[in-house]
Amino acid sequence: MVDRWAVFVVLQFVSAIIGFLFGLYVKSWLFIMVGFFFFAVGAFSATRWGFDKWRSKQKPRKREKK
Repeated sequence: MVDRWAVFVVLQFVSAIIGFLFGLYVKSWLFIMVGFFFFAVGAFSATRWGFDKWRSKQKPRKREKK
């Protein structure tokens, strides 16, 4: 089964591409900015997902007994 977070990240980048291309087609800064917003959300999601995956692989540190 595909990870839901990976699907979310891919959909954000697809939305960004559609927003950029539509903004360039109609020559509207509004749609270009919307495309940038979706790109930023996708990039943040990808880095957060990667950080969470990396963090879950780290072994917990043992605490010293006093």
